[in-house]
Amino acid sequence: MSKLYFFDIDGTLIDCTRGIFEIEDGVVKILDQLKSQSDDVFLATGRCKCFIVDGVMKYPFSGYVTCNGAYVEYQGKTIYKKLVSTEALKATHDICVERDMAYYFESNNYIYVLNKNNPKHLEFKEKWGMKDEVIVDDFDINNIETYIGMIVINSKEDEEPMRNALSPYFNIQRHRNEYSFDLTIKGESKAKGIKELVKGLNKDMKDTIAFGDGRNDIEMLEEVELGIAMGNSMVEAKQAAKYITNDIDDDGIMKALQYFSLIQR
Repeated sequence: MSKLYFFDIDGTLIDCTRGIFEIEDGVVKILDQLKSQSDDVFLATGRCKCFIVDGVMKYPFSGYVTCNGAYVEYQGKTIYKKLVSTEALKATHDICVERDMAYYFESNNYIYVLNKNNPKHLEFKEKWGMKDEVIVDDFDINNIETYIGMIVINSKEDEEPMRNALSPYFNIQRHRNEYSFDLTIKGESKAKGIKELVKGLNKDMKDTIAFGDGRNDIEMLEEVELGIAMGNSMVEAKQAAKYITNDIDDDGIMKALQYFSLIQR
């Protein structure tokens, strides 16, 4: 029976904080081998499609579970999507205007921000490889379709007011940087997106394998048949996984697949 493989991006396939912006050749060969075995390989990421860096997007994945599961597609066809409500957009906009914070609301083609010139935004987009041409700060909040948000606060004093304002709408997941967070729509997760994809393909969750490292990977690692945490994972991801492999820069993906005899040595 063919398998369905799901790979997180940041900290799993690449690591922008370590200057790894492209899937390394050895991992590309592994993905090719999986596909040659009639397996499907997918991205499972918090990023939207237009936020996926070129060094990842150029690989021909079978499909995408993006925006922490709120947008899913297979071979160019939309399988599932869930929109951020206008009420949630307005609440985020208001708290960010009030406290001079940066937000991002992501669609497939554009990322909507409060202010392109905000220093926090400029720092964030440079660090994570966000392309200038997809960033929009002149838009009608009542007339956009987005699937996930992010927010960057200025200091620890901003966190409690931010959570109070936005927790009715979002699961708020801290990034490795203590000042930035995913705003995932309530009820959505990579795990849910994967289940929607599996259902749409008439497959079985028993055939699912996933690699991840972050807090937004926890549900995915718990839900799939084999959840593998990278050696560089956050503690919570390691606790959720069935197996912990090596770091991203120590052949973690290859060694896990070899350990479970899923690829040839």
